[in-house]
Amino acid sequence: MFQNYRFHFVMCTLMLGLTGCGGAAATETLPTTVPVAGVVTLDGKPLVSATVTFVPRGATKGVECVGFTDESGKYTLTQIRGAEGAPPGEYRVVINHFVKSDGTPVKIDGGEAPANVGADEALPAIYSDFTNSILSAQVTEAGGEFPFELKIKGK
Repeated sequence: MFQNYRFHFVMCTLMLGLTGCGGAAATETLPTTVPVAGVVTLDGKPLVSATVTFVPRGATKGVECVGFTDESGKYTLTQIRGAEGAPPGEYRVVINHFVKSDGTPVKIDGGEAPANVGADEALPAIYSDFTNSILSAQVTEAGGEFPFELKIKGK
């Protein structure tokens, strides 16, 4: 008889734990976003097919927001979970530009690892590293334009 009670106690505890873990997270919503866009240049020229990632810092709520530059270097951010823009707050900005050995830019959208398509990072770590990038942005309640003028020494 005691074994039966212990089994029910364990099962009830397990069920409560499982619903507690998934229930809150499933109904939690992401913060409201505001429009964020900009232009990325490298040594004064538009940087084509680059990935611009805003990574939340400090008390900023939300998830990474990503944009891809077009032929004129323009990007528009989208949260990795689909909402347009980025929540207001402080961000580390990471810009990646992958190219093949012949210099052809490769758009990396998360579907394939750069090495698998024969691409290498063309930008220095001060722009392209998720831990060491010196780029930052402070997104206000109004959103805004965030241009990034990258320079490679010696040019």
